[in-house]
Amino acid sequence: MTQTIGMKLRMLRKKYSINQEIMASKLGISVTVYSRMERGVTDISFKKMQRVANIYNISMIDLLNFGEQAERNNPYSEWEKQLAELNDEYNKQQKKMIQLYEIIREQKSGTDRF
Repeated sequence: MTQTIGMKLRMLRKKYSINQEIMASKLGISVTVYSRMERGVTDISFKKMQRVANIYNISMIDLLNFGEQAERNNPYSEWEKQLAELNDEYNKQQKKMIQLYEIIREQKSGTDRF
């Protein structure tokens, strides 16, 4: 099972021994709304995520990083890596083709002068 932002909120809250009432108060929302965010019933706004990151003194990247467990459970992670590698290779080949085109164009324009 991949980890959701709600699961991450709960994990952090438990790790720092903070109850839902305190977190809700710090975020300026009701306990019900906070509980719904942890359960994934209600989405959390970007602004609230920034506040959560500040409360736990972590970066937004750390907050949004759902960990290696989620990556291991992602059936598409290997395909995503392969796609990224293919995309990189495509970009390299495209740059080479542009360079070759420029060389040919320069050579052609040089022979047209005579």
